Amino acid sequence: MKRKNLGQHLLIDEALLNKMAEFADISKKDTVFEFGSGTGNLTEILCNRAKKVISYEIDDRLYEIAKSRLSNFKNLNLINEDALKSKDNFNKLVSNIPYSKSSEFIEWLSKKDFDVAIVTLQKEFAEKLLSQPGSKHYRAISVIARSNFDIEPLMIVGGEAFKPKPRVTSFVLSLKPKQNRIDDSIIPYIKSLFSFRGKKAINAIKIICKKERKDYRKIFNKLGSEILQKRVEKLSIEESVRIAKELYNL
Repeated sequence: MKRKNLGQHLLIDEALLNKMAEFADISKKDTVFEFGSGTGNLTEILCNRAKKVISYEIDDRLYEIAKSRLSNFKNLNLINEDALKSKDNFNKLVSNIPYSKSSEFIEWLSKKDFDVAIVTLQKEFAEKLLSQPGSKHYRAISVIARSNFDIEPLMIVGGEAFKPKPRVTSFVLSLKPKQNRIDDSIIPYIKSLFSFRGKKAINAIKIICKKERKDYRKIFNKLGSEILQKRVEKLSIEESVRIAKELYNL
């Protein structure tokens, strides 16, 4: 069965691709991971700069194009699989992330040990990663990403840099892992909590605990009324993580 690329607009702006590699400060000491080879536009630049490049492309047709184009590079490991299943080690990542895979990518990257990731993400998703508590873009993925990474917006990218041209703009972001990242086990509870945006934390916790047959009163005693009376979308990063930990540990 042919596997199709999931919602990817291919980056074709060579100046931008080189800029992304420069942001990552790639040298012959680096092993670089690419999430989605496409036709190999960025892959070629990475291969010319890095010691080793590990590049995944799930779309069979694009993989064959990239394979033919990049056949001369001995430092490239080109893989026709889903990058989300990768267990490869790398110290840098440079990629244009398909919008449909953005949330999964952030969770996958949260489990990796690396120095820096330079990624292009659609503006709507990038705003979620950069959003503050109480803003309209603030979501569970905001808490997950900002608990695990120091995130810096580097530049805005117009639709003309892609093929086919999207109707939206994109951001290039830098993500650097924090020293103390959250445990994977609490991520489902962060997601559950934020499924109750608009509700007070006290009511969201009650519903979650009832579904899991847990005694919510034990959490209430630990959290205090100030946190409990906040609406979920107004909780700080730290408060959201604290609630998720308490739910997990019940």
